[in-house]
Amino acid sequence: MAISVNWATKVITVPRADMTLIQSSPFEVRQLNLDDFRMALKNLEDNEEGIPFLDTHRHNTEVSVGGVVLAMVIEIINGYTITFEDGQYAVNLVGANSNIVDVVNINQVSLRSFNSAGLQIVSVGSGLTTEEHDRLMATAVETGGKLEDVEDAVSTANANILDLLSDLGFVKDIEGGKWEIDGDEMIFYRADNLTEVARFTITRDTDGNPIMRERI
Repeated sequence: MAISVNWATKVITVPRADMTLIQSSPFEVRQLNLDDFRMALKNLEDNEEGIPFLDTHRHNTEVSVGGVVLAMVIEIINGYTITFEDGQYAVNLVGANSNIVDVVNINQVSLRSFNSAGLQIVSVGSGLTTEEHDRLMATAVETGGKLEDVEDAVSTANANILDLLSDLGFVKDIEGGKWEIDGDEMIFYRADNLTEVARFTITRDTDGNPIMRERI
């Protein structure tokens, strides 16, 4: 049994066996990779049965911002809901921000969503380069590890990330809200998904992925 959509009732069904088992004791925990999930939905939308119906979801891809990669966003739309195969187990939603918790049909399954306005994809460790890490640690040792001196070292070693955090000072304002790309601009909204908080200009890399440049 695979992920399926009842087009008449707009219910998306996720079988237990289709999710990765990551813990079996003392209680069962499974993991749903949201990128794999949205690809399965896209395949269902593209087949002969699904083509006449409205899209199940909206997808905003990962965005590179000053060397930091913000996670993708997957939003279930057009009145679709999600039912996880009933049972006493938990599901970790990973790999993207989503609104799945808001559209789930409640049963015994426990959902764990890790949404964050500042969710980032970091390959290894803190995200600092080896050179930046070594410079930071050396300065911390030389100064005796005083907080203000370590902060100065961070500012020197990783100025790009600090600049980014300064640009994204509106994170609290957009918590729970959506963001979207309109032409060559990225727009962030408050939790009501109507009130605009900020716009950024974007360009695209050679693969067509958006790269945020500067705040308008």
